[in-house]
Amino acid sequence: MKKLAGQLFKWGVSVALVWWLLHRIGLKMIFGLVRNADPLWIAAGLLLFFLSHLLGSLQWKRLLESEEIHLSFRRVASCYFTGLFFNNFLIGGAGGDVFRMLDVGRRSKRGTGTVSSVLLDRMMGFLVMSGMTVLAVPVVMRMKDFGGTFWTPFIVMVAGWVFLLSFFFSKRFAKLFTWVIHPFIPVKMQVKMREVYRKIHAFGRQHSLFVRVVLISLAVQSARILTHYLVALSFGITVPPVYYFLFIPIIAIMAMLPISVGGIGIREQTGVVLFSLVGMTAVQAFAVEFVSYLVAIATSLPGGFLFAMKGMRHSTQKKESLR
Repeated sequence: MKKLAGQLFKWGVSVALVWWLLHRIGLKMIFGLVRNADPLWIAAGLLLFFLSHLLGSLQWKRLLESEEIHLSFRRVASCYFTGLFFNNFLIGGAGGDVFRMLDVGRRSKRGTGTVSSVLLDRMMGFLVMSGMTVLAVPVVMRMKDFGGTFWTPFIVMVAGWVFLLSFFFSKRFAKLFTWVIHPFIPVKMQVKMREVYRKIHAFGRQHSLFVRVVLISLAVQSARILTHYLVALSFGITVPPVYYFLFIPIIAIMAMLPISVGGIGIREQTGVVLFSLVGMTAVQAFAVEFVSYLVAIATSLPGGFLFAMKGMRHSTQKKESLR
């Protein structure tokens, strides 16, 4: 019952925010802007976002190999795309990560190593993405005077950055917080969590691997941020790219808050507020964020196809074994 109430609340937030934005902006104006978009820039955005998924698959493959889990790039990419599909189409938003853990864990028989690789994959993406905002703030402040607008999120991101790095890569620091989980998590689960933590901590000591993964993650996150820039160009919007490196990570973090369905409504509302600071109209900002979201959805569809094909193969094999 509580789960149902939580989902209804999220749907309510998303619907209310989208309705309010559409009522304020005007659906006809949005359709008019989208209808006149340059398809070549949209196609370029689709290609760039798809490329980011291939690079993301490569990043995860490197992390799996650090856990002695050796799979072909084709198999890793297939699982990665299927995970993206589930993340986009399952309401919980983390279903794809669970799928990746279960699928590769079953194949490799290394459940703990698989879990730590997926958590590291997520963590590196978050650290690099938020790091881009941290680095973009001083550059943007020289270009445009926002007053104190970004100092609060800047300080919060730096604090979160330092906390995560200290927590995952300093056992002494992490031990300070063990008292938080002891009363609420069963002992067997705590043992598994400690094992996963040890693997994550060991990753931080593999300096060569760490640098390679960071470089790949930089390429992944840059491609995903620049997709928004390409979508904006399709509407004739020429806001400099550096602002996207400042705003998009903030928008992504806001969309991750568990108060809406897949970040719908939150993403567009945050985009309207932030991009208005650099001259975008509400119609333009809404269109950029909404179409960029559709690009992300479209590039994850191969994962659904791969999952369906896999299900058909298993069904065929099962029927043949019964004959």
